[in-house]
Amino acid sequence: MELGEATLLADKFITSILFKVHSLPIGDRSEWAGEWWCNRESRIPLRPALDEGQRHLGQFASRRRTDKRRDRQVFLDISAMVDDGGQGRCPALAGNLCSIYETRPLTCRTVPMHYSRAPSTLQSYLDKFAGTPGYKCDTTSSAPIILDGNRVIDPELRGNREKAIAQAKADRRWKEHLVNVMDDDDRAAAAGLPTYDAVLLNSDNGYATLVPMLIAWRIASKESLLSREELRDVCQKQAILIKSRIAGNAAGQTSEGLLDSLAGYELELSRESSAQPFTLLTESSPPPFRL
Repeated sequence: MELGEATLLADKFITSILFKVHSLPIGDRSEWAGEWWCNRESRIPLRPALDEGQRHLGQFASRRRTDKRRDRQVFLDISAMVDDGGQGRCPALAGNLCSIYETRPLTCRTVPMHYSRAPSTLQSYLDKFAGTPGYKCDTTSSAPIILDGNRVIDPELRGNREKAIAQAKADRRWKEHLVNVMDDDDRAAAAGLPTYDAVLLNSDNGYATLVPMLIAWRIASKESLLSREELRDVCQKQAILIKSRIAGNAAGQTSEGLLDSLAGYELELSRESSAQPFTLLTESSPPPFRL
């Protein structure tokens, strides 16, 4: 989900910052461009699909760069990743029902037309989604039509996609602060962030990059995007969720990362209680980023 939504739902989900890199061909004449287009399963030709991909990713990207040497455009996407405790299912599920349905994030409200997907790819994704065994999708002729060509016509789905893109744009200033810190090796290390180049390298090796969400909230507080009271509030909510997760785990199955996260939140709360000034440069910063 977007960072702003993770903040609003800090009492529902344990989250981390997810750095993900998307690459598009620069032009439409390379062999890679053809492979990219086939894998995309777009309903439009290659050149328009590339243009659409650039426009769509540009709505979320915190940084866009051209790498001519490798014939690619690189888009850095920053979002919040939910920790499912290794269960492979949403932690908000109660049985097979959503326990937070009225306040569920937009990433859920746009299923199966997720807002990260460009319009020309939605039909292919919808077909696969509806054909997944166990999913109860009404595909009869009497079912309401939600997609017409490349256009989402269901008003609720269309509206939620628009809201999600608006949320991503609203978070842009926050994400830019994160990337600015990542451009300086010393500042990144002090904050517990990877460098921008490290994220690109991880991506080239087939990995996305995760770091503690506390880092994003600390930076938001430093840049006056989050008040000290709001920072304390999200730290309290995350600490409560993590303690509950630890208490519910079988003996010996609590991950080191979860314990590290709890220590980070409790440290931040102790700082707030003693009214110590905020600083990114501290020996007690959250642990280095993990893959």
